[in-house]
Amino acid sequence: MQRLVLEHDWSETALGAVEEWSSTLLTTVSNALNTRFAKLLMWGPELTMAYNDAYAPMLGLRHPDALGKRVSDVWVDVWADIEPMIDDVFAGGVTYFEDLPLTMTRHGFEEECYFTFSYSPVVEPGGRVVGLLNTVVETTPRVLAARRLTVLQQLGSLPRSAHGDTVAAVTATLQVLAEARMDCPFGLVFMEDRPGNPRLVAGHGASAEGDVVRNLFGTAVHATIASGEPQLVTDLAEPLLGLSPAQSEAVGAADVHTAVVLPLTLVGTSRPTGAVVLGTSPHLRLDDDYRTFLSLVVGQISVALADARAVEIERLRAAEQSELDRARAQFFTEVAVTLQRAVLGPTALPEGFAVHYEPATGTLEVGGDWYDVVDLPEGRYGVVVGDVVGTGLSAAAVMGQLRSAGRALLLESRSPAHVLSALDRFASLIPGASVSTVFCGIVDPATGILRYSSAGHVPGMVVGVDGEVTMLEAAGSLPLAVVPDLERPEADVVLAPGSTLLLYTDGLIERRDEPLDEGLARAADALLSGHALAPADLADLLRLKLLGDAPDDDVAFLLYRC
Repeated sequence: MQRLVLEHDWSETALGAVEEWSSTLLTTVSNALNTRFAKLLMWGPELTMAYNDAYAPMLGLRHPDALGKRVSDVWVDVWADIEPMIDDVFAGGVTYFEDLPLTMTRHGFEEECYFTFSYSPVVEPGGRVVGLLNTVVETTPRVLAARRLTVLQQLGSLPRSAHGDTVAAVTATLQVLAEARMDCPFGLVFMEDRPGNPRLVAGHGASAEGDVVRNLFGTAVHATIASGEPQLVTDLAEPLLGLSPAQSEAVGAADVHTAVVLPLTLVGTSRPTGAVVLGTSPHLRLDDDYRTFLSLVVGQISVALADARAVEIERLRAAEQSELDRARAQFFTEVAVTLQRAVLGPTALPEGFAVHYEPATGTLEVGGDWYDVVDLPEGRYGVVVGDVVGTGLSAAAVMGQLRSAGRALLLESRSPAHVLSALDRFASLIPGASVSTVFCGIVDPATGILRYSSAGHVPGMVVGVDGEVTMLEAAGSLPLAVVPDLERPEADVVLAPGSTLLLYTDGLIERRDEPLDEGLARAADALLSGHALAPADLADLLRLKLLGDAPDDDVAFLLYRC
């Protein structure tokens, strides 16, 4: 984007030639281009656009033609939504929205999107507002992950079949999907009553007659059962004639035009014995995350069918029951890991940082441990490590909300104590969030100062190149949402060049029947032994020395080398 901005003929825009730009405009454009956080500058009465690399993907097919254009011409589909916000900023206000739903056609279709963003005024000397700076994070993946997690959690919470009726078992899973039509507009389950003859046993959302549905999907269902590979059926809007609309709170109703046909394989069988047809939202891209979600849905349908058949044959023999339990454990593990990856996401870490997350061995679910590294203005970084009480999908869901809130608060505040105080209020509104522990800090690489505050969390540690270990205990207080209106302390510590900061959850150091001090000493020794290693290599060393092959608890840790 720096290259595109330099090469652009600005004389053809309302901004005029670059040589005519004011110092305020030059400085603002430079600051916007030289940050990894997505930023859009709207300048002057024409709201001429300049943006950085992080913002470009949000434009979709409108990039790079959007550069130098007016906002009202580029974002015509959301102009009615954002124009009042822009007017408010030019009148002297500031706007902030979290997970705001917007309908965009940036990829050629009406897309359901969510954004957390702030509109801030750009003021010239003298106080006149001359532009607007949009700092934005697209939260569509997180919003969709949380929504889909709820569906998977409901499917995983269904009681085991007690009646031995496979149709009733499948119907129970489809009743859950019927409440999730934003992601699963319709669902159909086909089962073979004999090899090569699948029949429709249950469905939701598709009100067409059975013969119409069978004719529409019969070829794809046969191909899926025969090959074991998913099939895609498109151009459904006309054949279904509006009989299966996808409801979206962000966009509205629209006819489904695509469905995925997935193999249905039961435990103990070598080939699919059926197929599941799941309609996809016309307002979302069918990406890898969407396909993974649909696969997990089919996995739960498979579990429900297996349970019903187990009752039909008067409960499987011990070996068969063991295999079923293994399949269920694998399903819940996949759900949990999918959630954890979706919430933590593939983070591009700044230089000097390394992170690691590892679920406990032998459990079916991950818990609520998390880490975060947030790019802040002036080259600073926010660092957070936290732990939600409990395990399972509910704890992971709470973790996702606290992590998202903490990230947003760090972007708005320079005080870790203020962030934790605000998290106190937020946690008091979230079931299951109370007594969560959080360590929050802000690192300034220019000064080497770490400002931090801890809400009941295990103390971070700093190990210098001389071997001195500093435990970060000066700003400790109670966990979240324990005492109302608690004043959170904060403290500063100077991180000497070459020293290493370690923030972690208790699973890294706690061992059964062992004092906590021994675990802390073991962690400090491991940091010292790897002080010459790069952060990523040091993270591997800590994992080998402190966790081994079978951690008893979930573990999250964050390293920073000064």
